[in-house]
Amino acid sequence: MTIAELITITSGTEFNVLNEPFSFAGRADITLEGGDTRHWLYNGDGGMLAISPNDDEILSFDLVEEEIEPQGDTILFGGKEYEFSYEDSGVVTCAEGRCEAEDDDRLTFSDYEAEDGEVIRVVSSENTGETSVYFGNTVVEEDILPLD
Repeated sequence: MTIAELITITSGTEFNVLNEPFSFAGRADITLEGGDTRHWLYNGDGGMLAISPNDDEILSFDLVEEEIEPQGDTILFGGKEYEFSYEDSGVVTCAEGRCEAEDDDRLTFSDYEAEDGEVIRVVSSENTGETSVYFGNTVVEEDILPLD
């Protein structure tokens, strides 16, 4: 599926991401301080596809249940070290269905990357004070297939 198709899907749409089922349950569109928009699509299991149309980038994330705290510019997780690589913030301009955000929430997120490309994303809501941690990888459009 293309990025354009993904950002227009509707509730209940199902597809495979890296041969794993993804059942679309909700979305949050985040407008960053620089003006770009990110689309976070949530599945019924707490996972998320983070789509950055301007960068042609898709990250597939799973929610991490254990508590993880950055130690300076690194995070240790699963026996690997993840180095700080990116940070941004923005406001949720559209929240639909089951998602981890509400309209007008201000979110800050930081990415930490391992040498093999795996990513830990720490998301904090300035409105609620809640923090969520996700583990994921970059995927390409060809890795996202509709169910037959």
